[in-house]
Amino acid sequence: AQAVAHSFMVAAMAAMKFVALGLLALGKVTDAAKLVRLNATIDSKNPVPDVVTLITEMKERIIADGKLEEQSYDKYACWCEDTLGRKAGDIAKGKENIEALESFIVKVKSEIAAHGSEIEQLKKDIAENAGSRREADEVRNKEFEEYHDEKTESEQCLGALEAAIKVLSGAGAKKGFLETTREAQLLSVVAGVRAVLTRPQVANSVSRTDLDAVKNFVDRPEDFMGGRLGGVSAAQITNNPFGEYAPQSTQIQGILKGMYDTFMGNMEKTNAAEADDQKAFEALMATKVKESETLQATLDQQTGDEAKKTKQLAESKEILDDTKAQ
Repeated sequence: AQAVAHSFMVAAMAAMKFVALGLLALGKVTDAAKLVRLNATIDSKNPVPDVVTLITEMKERIIADGKLEEQSYDKYACWCEDTLGRKAGDIAKGKENIEALESFIVKVKSEIAAHGSEIEQLKKDIAENAGSRREADEVRNKEFEEYHDEKTESEQCLGALEAAIKVLSGAGAKKGFLETTREAQLLSVVAGVRAVLTRPQVANSVSRTDLDAVKNFVDRPEDFMGGRLGGVSAAQITNNPFGEYAPQSTQIQGILKGMYDTFMGNMEKTNAAEADDQKAFEALMATKVKESETLQATLDQQTGDEAKKTKQLAESKEILDDTKAQ
């Protein structure tokens, strides 16, 4: 019986040592001092109480470690759950972002194309505006040249008529009119009156009878030189439509005065028309310049918007590629 009991104790101690080594291998016993104490207890004569105590402590430690491991697992599982949920949300949001970016890219491309068309049209409008201003300027210059030429001719005609009226005002004064100076003056003004008769407005403003009378004056100014009548025949005197000493010079003066007034009135109308044309031209050019400035400002705005949206398009495409890559 003693031998059996001894064998049983040896086997029990061997089993306890095996358990201790197993616990060490499993990491449940990390304190080397406890392991030494456990082995010493097992080797003693009555190890059971101490072994029970150590096993109880190990059990409590194992339970505590299990709780810590369970807490770690729960924490990790919660992290995984949160991460998976967040990742699922990110994926859903990413899909929404992709759809939004694709729609935005299509929209921006359309707007860029619209800006391009608008820019081309604005450039054409600006070119047409500049062309119309050049054309208007050329027309105005031509009109002014015509006005200037006509004004110069009218002033020359007015000067010739005024001089002729002044010279003819001395006709009938016999001795004064015979003076060489007066004769030279008469011959001089005749050339000017002859030039006046070539103007189209003369035929439209003077009656045929008055025009014939002036032409006779221009063609035969010597008939107004009363001093020379002594050297001419009676037939010449009879053929003189103005009579001796040019008694009808007053009639010629009246006709020339009417022509003078007509030329003066026409020139005043021409001056007024020129002033109106110049004013209208300046108003037109001011409108065209303002229109050009508005077109240019719109072009600058459109160009800026096109550049801005082109940049947005490039950035959106890059973001879209990055989002799809995720």
